Amino acid sequence: MQFTRRLPVFRRYFASATQSRLNTVSATQPPAMPNWVGYEEPDEHLPVAIGDVLDSRYVVKQKLGSGFYSTVWLAERNSSSFPRFSALKILTREGTEILPELEYLQTMRDKNTMHPGHAHNIQLLDHFYLGAPGQHHLCLVTEALCQDLHSFASRWPYRALPLPLIRQVARQVLLGLDYLHSECNIIHTDIKPANILFAPAGDPASLFEAAIAQSNDFNEMSVASDPDELDIPYIIPENINSSEAWQSARVELIDVGVASWTDKVSERSEIISSSALRAPEVCIRAGWGKPADIWSLGCTLYELCLGMPIFPPDRSNIDYPNMHVEVFGMYPPGLVRRGKDSHIYFNSDGSLIRVNPECIPPFDDLLADRLDASPEFVDFMHQILTLDPARRPTCQDLLAHDWLNPRQHPTVSGRLSNFVSTLTKLWRQ
Repeated sequence: MQFTRRLPVFRRYFASATQSRLNTVSATQPPAMPNWVGYEEPDEHLPVAIGDVLDSRYVVKQKLGSGFYSTVWLAERNSSSFPRFSALKILTREGTEILPELEYLQTMRDKNTMHPGHAHNIQLLDHFYLGAPGQHHLCLVTEALCQDLHSFASRWPYRALPLPLIRQVARQVLLGLDYLHSECNIIHTDIKPANILFAPAGDPASLFEAAIAQSNDFNEMSVASDPDELDIPYIIPENINSSEAWQSARVELIDVGVASWTDKVSERSEIISSSALRAPEVCIRAGWGKPADIWSLGCTLYELCLGMPIFPPDRSNIDYPNMHVEVFGMYPPGLVRRGKDSHIYFNSDGSLIRVNPECIPPFDDLLADRLDASPEFVDFMHQILTLDPARRPTCQDLLAHDWLNPRQHPTVSGRLSNFVSTLTKLWRQ
């Protein structure tokens, strides 16, 4: 069994530390935009420093993360009617203008709160705007969560997680996706390990206090100096191969900034998702919908099981349909006919124009070589990674699958589970 690939980490380069601080404007509606242009470039992050008080209520404690359109900060608020710690996602000016993330989060918060998937999506608590006139930045206040699954996997030998935890993650993410798909009319479009976070267990305030105390970032550091990001670890239980040990684990989907309403897909880009997790129909521009989220989740579960992505993430977009064919077989003829880019990959008879120089084993061989899993798990993975989006199961179909509904409390067996358990014990010694 080999686990050799590690996902690359990309960091954004931030603006100069001499950049002027913007004044704070508190409002739940964006301020009017005058005809003059201020001193901040449209695509720059709002300068924020640890210790800043935002909207007269939120004290910035630590940086949690960053992306092209936003930075995320852990903040503290003293209020008996509000969580003590929360996450502040501050969008760039461009992100504020073009991303409908606030509307998605409001819908996710206010729709059917009794749906079991409601609790497995990030919850909006508040929002306001920051910045000088004409330079407003939307700030989204959400619940503070622990580390994401990509970071969590780095704490395990070869990045391979225990099957009982993966089953728990699969079930909860499917519930969260079903809520988005069936209740909110939203397609996430960016399912990946980094967008699945653990919810804090026990006393969240104590957990966040301890994480801040262990951090070295108490000095004056702003976005411009690119401070280290605080990673709030999830506590690993003792009996890692027991289903009972992970029953209290809860995960949530985050980051709907690039999501889409299901009835407005035609207005969105035809290319979505990270390239290695991109569904076949997206790769050849055959039109996409809810099934694209299912495919990305299948790739995510594979990575969590084996500690490496099913397809390498550092390849050209043109390589992925070829790799799909090598692993899963030929694309369905109907799918090929619908693809606007099918001519780039396929001959008129459906065969590949260009054979991939690397030989990737078929899917059954990948599972057999690296994971001695139950037949139910293998069948589940086959279904979730169905090439034809019309035949790919829905969230509700998968939630009814035998692998997610064991008749008895399962004792996970197999070479991988025992291997991971043994190495984890040695790792901790």
